[in-house]
Amino acid sequence: MNQSFKNTKVVYLGFNNMLKHKRGVENVIDFQSKASVSAINYYIHWDDTTSVYKYKGLLCIGIKSNFLKFFVFNWLMIRIKRREKSIFIHSHNTLMSMFGILQTHLFTVHDALYYQHKAIKHTLKNIFYVLELYLYMRVNDVHFISKYSKKMSLFSGNENFVIIPNTSHLESAKMMGNSKKNLSLKPEFKPGAIKIFTVRSMEERARIDLLIELAQQLKHTDFEFFIAGKGPLYDFYKNQIESLSLKNIRLLGYVSDADLMEYYSKCDIVLIPAAYAEGFGLPIIEGYLFNKPVIASNRCAIPEVIISKEFLFENTVDSIIEKLNFAKLKLNGPYRAFYDNTFSNAHILSQLNAFYKNRM
Repeated sequence: MNQSFKNTKVVYLGFNNMLKHKRGVENVIDFQSKASVSAINYYIHWDDTTSVYKYKGLLCIGIKSNFLKFFVFNWLMIRIKRREKSIFIHSHNTLMSMFGILQTHLFTVHDALYYQHKAIKHTLKNIFYVLELYLYMRVNDVHFISKYSKKMSLFSGNENFVIIPNTSHLESAKMMGNSKKNLSLKPEFKPGAIKIFTVRSMEERARIDLLIELAQQLKHTDFEFFIAGKGPLYDFYKNQIESLSLKNIRLLGYVSDADLMEYYSKCDIVLIPAAYAEGFGLPIIEGYLFNKPVIASNRCAIPEVIISKEFLFENTVDSIIEKLNFAKLKLNGPYRAFYDNTFSNAHILSQLNAFYKNRM
């Protein structure tokens, strides 16, 4: 084994406390840390107060988020560099990478900075254009989670990048059986109902409005819809469903990982709508992890992730209905095998491990 790789500690830069808010980016960093052979690596993040704790193989340090946070961050990074023989900085935090004294070795792009703000027509989008260009000047290598996320970025180099897709943190929990075996889906679904499960943030780009329109059109059929997720438009969509007196669609709000696995297990079809800023499509591969057919929007990175283009729909009710009826005939398919061969923990970990070895 490369001695430098063996002696190098990875310093991950993120956002939230692993013990308080372990969701998207935190789950990715937790998984990525397994690509290092070091028993202990670092995780630096913002926090409500200064915090130091251990999470699995990560020594986590929370920096109090106030006007001094960047001074503290740079002081801390210098201390870590002096303490360790060798460090490799792998960042998910744009601001930490842009304003850090030490240059980031690898930066993971989920959705490109300028692209996100341009999509929502942010008034300061041109500032984010400059910031993204500056970001790529401050990092050695860039990790994109899909070809689409690279295409939408302002990164123009032909080298110094790698495309490695996401995997699901639910895989290990599923293998350990960490789900709620007796979960009762509420409201109770009528006998013979075809249960459609969606995991989305309650925001405009997730097209929850389209699902509500879909449920309204299918309210006298056997399709039942339930949607996990929170976000700024949660109350708006909830009130809309109530005003339409729809009984075949339910917003579940925040769903724990244990409950999430059980919903995936008990549903018949996973449905993922998207309009923009979908750099990967994690719920799609999670549907495959639980051996479910997935239909999804023909947008963004989704065509890269879907098992077959036959399962893609356009963002219209008629197109979704067509694909729902198609998926009804494909309830038994090689979905889990597709996950294992393409997105499994072992498959993705081996790619990241090889990249680390090549760069350390």
